[in-house]
Amino acid sequence: MKPNQIKILKFGFNYGLITGGIGILYTVLLIFTNKLYDQSLIKSLTGLVLLILPVILAIVNFKKQNNNDLSVGQAIGVGIVTALTAALITILFTLILTNFIVPDFWDKSAEYNSMLMKQQTPNITAEQLHNKIASQRKLAWITYPFILLFNLAMGFITSLIAGIALKTTEKM
Repeated sequence: MKPNQIKILKFGFNYGLITGGIGILYTVLLIFTNKLYDQSLIKSLTGLVLLILPVILAIVNFKKQNNNDLSVGQAIGVGIVTALTAALITILFTLILTNFIVPDFWDKSAEYNSMLMKQQTPNITAEQLHNKIASQRKLAWITYPFILLFNLAMGFITSLIAGIALKTTEKM
């Protein structure tokens, strides 16, 4: 491995740890404010910002530490490693949350979704509601690969844009 690759891994890993920690703190805040099951746009956008900003900060600080030199590839490397590390921490924490901290998480989530479905579709029958909730419960496992894929996609898009915006142009 080249020294620059190690630097990319180090930056990405460190910022991924920070990002994962921020995500855990955000989840704890949601628990204490009784918003854990809320599916609002503001909650989703806040979570997205809490992923995107650390990726950008990692790239900016990498450039500063690298004598103000940055290529798009380096930016993508730092961003992907940051997003991957954050995703793995998020998945681990989600497993701990749903199995130990809030062991009835999936049941409470189903109740919340059931209430939302009744509000959004007042004509839904009890059987239809039961079937929809049952199918959602069966697909709860998809949460974990979704976290990984979503983080990687957002990390890639963010780091590509940041890399293009912050790349060093060669002097002639």
